[in-house]
Amino acid sequence: MYKKTTAFLTALLLFAGAVPISIPAKAETSSKLDASQFKIHDENLVYLGADYLNSADVLFNQQDYAPESPENTSVSAEIWEQTIKNQNWKPNYQAEFGDDTFFIDLGANYVITGLCFLDTNGVQTWTVQDGEPFSWNEIATFETDWYQAWRGITFENPRETRYLRFSAPAGDSGVSELAIYGYQVSELSNSQKAYDAPSPASLPKTNLSAGQRIGFNAFIDDPMSAMMAGGNIREYHNFNWLYDDNGKIKFTQGTWGDMDSYYSALKARNISVIPCFQAGSTYISGEKPPEIPVPSGADTLDPASYTLHAQAFYQVAARYGSNQNIDISTLNVSDNSEIKTGLNLLNALENSNEPNKTWSGKANFFSPYEQACMCSADYDGHEGTIPNAGVKTADPNFKLAMGGMLNTASFIEYLDQMKLWFSYHRTDKKFAVDIINIHMGADTYNPEDSTFTERVKQIQNWIDNNAPGTELWISEFEVPMADCETDGIDNHDNNLYQLRYAQRVARTYLMSIGAGVDRMTKFQLRDEGEGVYYNSGLTTGKGEWSKKLAWYYTACMTNMLKNADFISDNSTDEVKDYIFKDRITGDEIHCLWSPTSEDKVIQNYVLSAGNFDYAYLTEPGTYAEGVTSRLYFNDGVLRTDGTEENAVSIDVSETPVFVKFSGSEQTVINGKGKYIAPASLEVTETNKPNQFERMFDEPDSMPEFIYSDTGALKTPETNVNASNITGIVKLDKKYILTGFGIFDTYGTGSIEIYDDATNTLLWSNDLGSYMSRNIELTTDSIPVDTLRIVKGGGDFNELAFYGYPAPETSTVEMDVTNDGNFNLLDVVALQKWLLSGKSVANPSVSDVNHDNIVNIYDWILMKKALLKK
Repeated sequence: MYKKTTAFLTALLLFAGAVPISIPAKAETSSKLDASQFKIHDENLVYLGADYLNSADVLFNQQDYAPESPENTSVSAEIWEQTIKNQNWKPNYQAEFGDDTFFIDLGANYVITGLCFLDTNGVQTWTVQDGEPFSWNEIATFETDWYQAWRGITFENPRETRYLRFSAPAGDSGVSELAIYGYQVSELSNSQKAYDAPSPASLPKTNLSAGQRIGFNAFIDDPMSAMMAGGNIREYHNFNWLYDDNGKIKFTQGTWGDMDSYYSALKARNISVIPCFQAGSTYISGEKPPEIPVPSGADTLDPASYTLHAQAFYQVAARYGSNQNIDISTLNVSDNSEIKTGLNLLNALENSNEPNKTWSGKANFFSPYEQACMCSADYDGHEGTIPNAGVKTADPNFKLAMGGMLNTASFIEYLDQMKLWFSYHRTDKKFAVDIINIHMGADTYNPEDSTFTERVKQIQNWIDNNAPGTELWISEFEVPMADCETDGIDNHDNNLYQLRYAQRVARTYLMSIGAGVDRMTKFQLRDEGEGVYYNSGLTTGKGEWSKKLAWYYTACMTNMLKNADFISDNSTDEVKDYIFKDRITGDEIHCLWSPTSEDKVIQNYVLSAGNFDYAYLTEPGTYAEGVTSRLYFNDGVLRTDGTEENAVSIDVSETPVFVKFSGSEQTVINGKGKYIAPASLEVTETNKPNQFERMFDEPDSMPEFIYSDTGALKTPETNVNASNITGIVKLDKKYILTGFGIFDTYGTGSIEIYDDATNTLLWSNDLGSYMSRNIELTTDSIPVDTLRIVKGGGDFNELAFYGYPAPETSTVEMDVTNDGNFNLLDVVALQKWLLSGKSVANPSVSDVNHDNIVNIYDWILMKKALLKK
């Protein structure tokens, strides 16, 4: 056994150090170990990275100046003078976060015979341990009660170990250098190496297009006309909302938060949603619950303490995941929520938010071990030891995202410690997280000049070496803007600020896609109150949702890349050129911009079209989908063989624009989602005159576009209060309808709108709002020119249709059933196909990703591409 050695330290000081009375029984082969081979792991990471703190690495950066033996700590006067004596190990000053600790992985099995430490100042009690992580044995303690002296310790009956652990109370450790002495016994065994082995992801990465990777943080009460700009939504969702007072899970939040409807509406728009269940629960922890969701007094390092947290996520995954074979007896649903399973509306959830934040005290700070412990419970009920718990238990295809982490200097070390916990506490040694999640953005005004890409690569390298296949999300980012602020002008009214903000937001998204991040969501959709987050949104605050230029830039990018994959970076020093390929049509899309913030324009930039026949330019602004125009080829550029190929030239500015090269001519439609005025009205059934006409007599009270701001619009005055009205609305041409709007007034009732030709229900509403304007997006309709409106009870003032002219098509392009004709059978087949997301209409096509075809226009483009082949 080792023996505590405090009593064996002497107080004999020489000019260059201290010589202790050593304990005999040193191995003949003992020597100072090569610290460059150590893996040093600080365990208290709370504040590491701050300028005034030092990690344990500082204890091993002057090894050449350390004594050659703990039994003779003398060093030469020259070496002593060169030794730095004021860089002590001091990772944390706040005692509430626990002792300062670090351990060393020696990389092989050693017998440790002694150590030397440079005692500089102050008095601290150190503890030395051997063993292995989470099973340590104390072997020595010592006091740092000398000043500016080397001191040595030797051990009786030393034993073999791979690890050494050191700890001291929070604060300045009083030691600036540490040397370890001993000799190697053996290399690591296979069983020891197993603890370090990579843990591959259990599921493949979600196959998101570039546009689907673009998203933002939003709330359940944000309107769809604002959320439509993104390809995915990170939904802020307080965990406290899940449990009712009886300990059952509820999926409705009063009158404003029906989760089923919210998730269904987003999926219908091909927008994926990831709920971020943040903070604690009064049901679990009592009043003013801490963010670590365990019962009061429970052991936060015991997975069983997170039982209620993990069981809640079982219920979420059972309801919204893809598994329809759920044992109903395992469900714990509130009396106010209908039992449902396998709705296939979600495929992942996030189990916390910023768990490594330091500003709220220890009760709201997860150590890496606590985070891993909770994740193991939330993942699969800690390998099934907790009943009916964890997302995998409910649905093996459901994914768990760890809470979005602050991008601290010690983030990689945080992941190391999580993996260590999993390796030593799970029999499968599984890294029990499907998605690594971090909050980070550019740290310079030009995103391209920042350390962003480098940091992403660091994290990806960690994933490749430790948890290959695990997804990487950036679930919050913001952009630096101090250089654009002007005294006396609100940033919302500063046009230069808003332009630069839009450019930097868009370019940060693009940098993320180019770096291979699997999903990126901005903080956030809407401005939040005053202060730091006053101008953090793509729109203004709740209730207004007025869209900033950055909203239009984001919406344009999402739309252009909704079916595209990033292929390559063809950038030069002057122009960034990211190349994408459309999954449906095979079109090539170039995103071009200047990586500067000085109003720079590169004129007549030449871009080769390769073998494509047509070119189109899309610029953000004005419309949600951008403004598209046809580009015509110039004289061409020379190939290496001397022949010419088609090319276009454009002016490239600091605003990202898109050039699409296509093999097929495309119909250019600008202004999708625009208000469509009725051409004629015909009442077929009513008991009051003029009621049908009143539905459309104040068009200036409804927004021009489905996403237009509504703050300045007048309130309509003429009320539609008659029941049982049926009428026909004729449009001036065929349109693809994308949404409907209504100004609701009193009571509840019903209104239904049908395509009169096919009797297809396009939209319905229960008129359940009060004195409010409701704009609802719908799945793009088939081409329609005649609508039938059926109104039951309830009152409202005004009705509106939104969409865009149906593209001109040939019979063969619209022949979904491939029978040589376009008729009602094709309409029905296409509707069924779009709703199912599967290839019902054309099962013979195997080289097209049908999941990305979300409307009839996509179908036409795909059909053209196939015909071209």
